[in-house]
Amino acid sequence: MKNIDEFEFEKILYSKEHSISDCKIEFEKISNFDLGKIKPRFLFNNVVFSGKRFSFYKSIEKHSNYITFKNCLFLTDLYIGDCDFQNLHFVSNTFECQYIIIRNCKILDLRYSDENNFKNGNLNIDLSEIQNLDFENIIFSEFSKFKLTNSNFPGDVSIIRNNIDQLLVSHCIFKNRFDYFSNKFNHTRNSALFNNCEFNFSNFFESNFNNDTLFSNCKFLNITKIENTGDETKTTLKFDDCEFLKQVSFNKSRIHKIVFNNLKFHDIISLQETYFDIVDIDRTIFEKQAYFDDIEIKQIHNCNTRSIRTIKLQLQKAENKIDYNKFRIYEFNAYKKDIKKKLKEFKKDKDHLNHRVRQPIQLKRDLFILNISDVVSEYGTDWKRALKFTLLTGSIIYLLFFICENSNCKITLLNWDSYTRFTSGLFRFFLVTDFFNPLENDRTYLTNPLSWLIFIFGKIVIAFGIYEMIQSFRKFKA
Repeated sequence: MKNIDEFEFEKILYSKEHSISDCKIEFEKISNFDLGKIKPRFLFNNVVFSGKRFSFYKSIEKHSNYITFKNCLFLTDLYIGDCDFQNLHFVSNTFECQYIIIRNCKILDLRYSDENNFKNGNLNIDLSEIQNLDFENIIFSEFSKFKLTNSNFPGDVSIIRNNIDQLLVSHCIFKNRFDYFSNKFNHTRNSALFNNCEFNFSNFFESNFNNDTLFSNCKFLNITKIENTGDETKTTLKFDDCEFLKQVSFNKSRIHKIVFNNLKFHDIISLQETYFDIVDIDRTIFEKQAYFDDIEIKQIHNCNTRSIRTIKLQLQKAENKIDYNKFRIYEFNAYKKDIKKKLKEFKKDKDHLNHRVRQPIQLKRDLFILNISDVVSEYGTDWKRALKFTLLTGSIIYLLFFICENSNCKITLLNWDSYTRFTSGLFRFFLVTDFFNPLENDRTYLTNPLSWLIFIFGKIVIAFGIYEMIQSFRKFKA
């Protein structure tokens, strides 16, 4: 490999040659080269660029180039500005510089292929119009950034099987297809941001986002698929102030935490067979059907009531009665958690006691009712628990009633008459509408006030247990 300086490089570049191969170029000063003076098709093969920054520009209008960098080593920065390309292709290069910048260019076809390695430095594409973009097998090392900003993409964009460290896609318009497949992030602590972008047909498949991935102020004009994505132990996927005009699918994704904040879904959204640790939904509009079938939320106790209620309502609209009842239970448990939190806050906030005295009383009433319903039948969903509660509690109260009524009598346990009197009274005690003394054969009322108190309380408890049991049988009609 021979060594040449920037002057010899310029001489070869502006000659009739179509390529430069197997050499090392040392730029002793910042150098600029006019693409309008070189052959339309030019190959840089096995070239080492070092020294000061070098750049390309064009001086001839409507002059398009086919430029390929293959097996090159960039030890210095490259700036490409105000140029037109039919094809700009990077093949199996290594970048150990600070940045590679493409700015204010018009490119028909921009491709990175066959494992380009950014051992150091950033790749920035800014203020450009690129018809077709194809990035595949790019390896970004730690602290290397990949930026697409302020650019238009009239054709297809394909970002496939790349190892990314930090990603920024901002103020871009993708007018055709945007395919983001099988990409991985090197470090979960780094960020990925899609900001103020407009997508047409967009597909995000089998990509492991990091723990701070945000779509902010983005608009999705057509069908969107975000499927089989995420890392269930690391990924935090947030959508803020976004709008989806057509169908969107998150099916079979496994994500640690997903956040929907101020979104609008104009068409169907599907989150079927998905796994999340935490779901946070706030100020989100579902104009059509949302499918949450077979959704699994591992840390449901860390989800707020608002998010759980939103999912529950969408399951009810979809007539998914089984999952609806599960989320109905989750909602009650979350509401109990909120009440306990508010009561603790109220105790600390004694300054507002005078004009908020009714609020904690109502909260305590709600908490009491929720606790009773949970104990009896798990909020009207478990008939077996309701039956056990009714039989056990009713029998205990009846035993107290029997002792109270016979406190002045001697009872022989082995006496058959005492046994039949006890059991027949027990059955009559469980008849909610029978208010006569269950221990007497004739229709007479109780005379002991304490017996009346136990008797009425028992009827209320039994009636409540039967009601909860009926509700449990009716749960699939919810």
